[in-house]
Amino acid sequence: MAQRVEHWFNRRYRGARRDIYLIRTETGWQVLGRIGGSDGDTVTHYFDAEEDARQMVDRMKQAVPPELSNWGRITVER
Repeated sequence: MAQRVEHWFNRRYRGARRDIYLIRTETGWQVLGRIGGSDGDTVTHYFDAEEDARQMVDRMKQAVPPELSNWGRITVER
């Protein structure tokens, strides 16, 4: 079963919203990026190692234009 480890969003809404999820699965790690809110487009990257997945999270956050990059971490309840 997949477990959401972290969730970041850029404190924007609708079309300007960006979400990045770090997910642990039974077989490795996933980084899911979404643009445009819950109905927006998504991309998923797959990794064997947590460090590689976290590097992708950082790259995805850096790829967002500065004016849209007010990142906040949403607390994940366990």
